[in-house]
Amino acid sequence: MFGYILVNPKTLSKAEKARYRAAYCGMCRQLDAYGAAGRAALSYDMTFIALLLNSVYKLDEEHGEERCVMRPVPVHKYFISEATAYAADMNILFAYYNELDDWNDEGDRHALERSAKLGEFLPALEARWPAQVRRAAECVDRLSAMERENVLNPDGPANCFGDLMGEVLDWRGEGGGSVGGDSTDGGERDNTGSGAESGASGGVGGGTVDSAGGRLRRMGEALGRFLYLLDASNDLREDIRKERYNPLVSQMDTDFEPLLTMLIGECTGEFEQLNPERDVHLLRNVLYSGVWMRYRKTRGASGGKGADNG
Repeated sequence: MFGYILVNPKTLSKAEKARYRAAYCGMCRQLDAYGAAGRAALSYDMTFIALLLNSVYKLDEEHGEERCVMRPVPVHKYFISEATAYAADMNILFAYYNELDDWNDEGDRHALERSAKLGEFLPALEARWPAQVRRAAECVDRLSAMERENVLNPDGPANCFGDLMGEVLDWRGEGGGSVGGDSTDGGERDNTGSGAESGASGGVGGGTVDSAGGRLRRMGEALGRFLYLLDASNDLREDIRKERYNPLVSQMDTDFEPLLTMLIGECTGEFEQLNPERDVHLLRNVLYSGVWMRYRKTRGASGGKGADNG
């Protein structure tokens, strides 16, 4: 599910583009601690998470300028914070499982080698972020089980990835656990039927519903469900052709945009309740426009619902 949480540069000012590049370069700088394998794993997805948490918690930033191996010319600006350090750690965690997924799906030996290098960092990550690392492992195991069993109810895998993203966004553990977090069939939330009701009112257990952590957790759960189903819809034709698992193959209606719009609406609803002040236009750009870019490109469309309104 890497590569969907993007910024749409068409609607950003010059200053906002510079701010986003500074966040991206700050992430790269943090990943330098993981060597070449870490820098190669740098993603825009985690840059968004760094910006989001940085804004919600109004964190102190360290600013600087430097040249780097990736971009030796010209000198470029960066900023780092507690949130960019955390997002860099999550970048390594997600990249590790992403490489394993490429190995399992494509038999890519280079991906297996990269996962082995990234896997060396897992013990340190688990020591710092035990809940997130544990949730990631549980999610992968649950998704693998659903794939083996050919589960064709998309709620199950979508909710699974939603649980993981909720855990990641609730980085300080203020929001409690997910309702039905260990479900493999999506029974607690029906996101595809006509009576869909999900995370917006019941995604938190044990935390303060209106706390920043609670809203971030629910926002992450909705974002994760959206990303899983967005990726599944984009890959549907190729997965059918290659006879790979995709829970959407049994859906009679292949117009998934209404469902996807509902899910990202749940996500943005929680985001707006957080009332972020710093980088708010950048964050809205991603959530209202950037996340649709690959979806639009896949369908050969340049506009329409959910696009270019960041």
